[in-house]
Amino acid sequence: MAALAAVVANTLSQVSQLTWIFIQSGGSFRHMKHFLLVQRQNTKIFQYLRSTGLDTSNHTINCYLNTHATEFSEDNATMTDADVVYRCPIILEPRDGLSIRVLGEILPTCERFSINLVLNTPERDVALHINPRLPQNYIVRNSRVGGVWGNEERTSALPFSLHRGSSFIIQILFTSSCYLISVNGRHVAAFTHRLPFSKVKCMEVKGDVHDVQSDQVYAEYYPEKVKNSNRLQSIRHLEDDEDPTTVAFSDNRIHVPFYGRLQTPFRSGHVLHIRARLKLLPHSFYINLQVGDKIWPHPQIHFHFNARFASTGGRHIICQNSWMAGDWGREERSECPMEFVPGKAFDLRIQSTYNSYHVYLDGSLISEYLFRESEAKVPAFQPDTVYIQGDIQLFGIYVQNSYEEYPIEEYDEY
Repeated sequence: MAALAAVVANTLSQVSQLTWIFIQSGGSFRHMKHFLLVQRQNTKIFQYLRSTGLDTSNHTINCYLNTHATEFSEDNATMTDADVVYRCPIILEPRDGLSIRVLGEILPTCERFSINLVLNTPERDVALHINPRLPQNYIVRNSRVGGVWGNEERTSALPFSLHRGSSFIIQILFTSSCYLISVNGRHVAAFTHRLPFSKVKCMEVKGDVHDVQSDQVYAEYYPEKVKNSNRLQSIRHLEDDEDPTTVAFSDNRIHVPFYGRLQTPFRSGHVLHIRARLKLLPHSFYINLQVGDKIWPHPQIHFHFNARFASTGGRHIICQNSWMAGDWGREERSECPMEFVPGKAFDLRIQSTYNSYHVYLDGSLISEYLFRESEAKVPAFQPDTVYIQGDIQLFGIYVQNSYEEYPIEEYDEY
């Protein structure tokens, strides 16, 4: 009887698992067949994921298909490109929230490699081309439409974490407006769609990498955290008797983009101090006071401060806004002060009051931002994270209470 009960329990478990797989595969028997074929070879990737410290519990759709074992055979799209070192069909339905992770090892002689999201067209159009170039320390993004490559987009990810002889994890998240790309747990770029992402049929990897694996899943958030890549730093809340000139700033630059977790939520009576220097050819930079450090789904942003620097002859402006209730509000614009000089260090303070934020540049008030009505209806909402991005070099950031005025000190130029 015990043996019979075990057989029945095992059968029910398999039926339940197959039903779940069918649902996850979008109700498609073809996708389910692909899934089962891939699952036969997934033992190695699970071992790899665990060895890197990643959470494998949510990564139920895994691909471990190489160019010798896999044939992408959607209609006439069988691929025989000798440069491809890895290929995997898109098993899940391409839709908002689909996450594809590519894992592998970079060869010691690597110059560059690429990850392509390929469509089933006669020209084999590429919806997204990710091309890390190691000697230059930047990542190129592009697409190929009708057999013709478009304009390149380039990013120098800081810190640049792709190195010869090391492993990598690149995550691609499908959203309705763009692809989001992270490297080793850090978001590096967004790429606006040039081709319908719903028509992407396979992912392929070319170049100087090996031991490539991938997985697909509908993500709950982005970017996914990776072992030993904690991007969230703690922002000190200084005591009243602490001297910020001795504890807050250093000669070491803080990497931008910067995510900082506040030790206490930012509320009325707090002042955020930022010490930075504008780069020589700035385009813009921004500071968000927001909830959480996730990029997708979009976080609630209580205050968005964005300084924009036009080309020669244009106007420099400051834009202020909030992201509440799933969308940006009405943007407030003002003239950017002349004290923002390329190559010059500056002190920026954001002071919170009961109904607004005051922004000071080198001790002078440059803008005020009143809380929106939608924010006033949520009194418990308080930012707990600071996100800084753009063309600045960041040297220090801290929080103090504002009931006592602290003089702006003269700092040496860095």
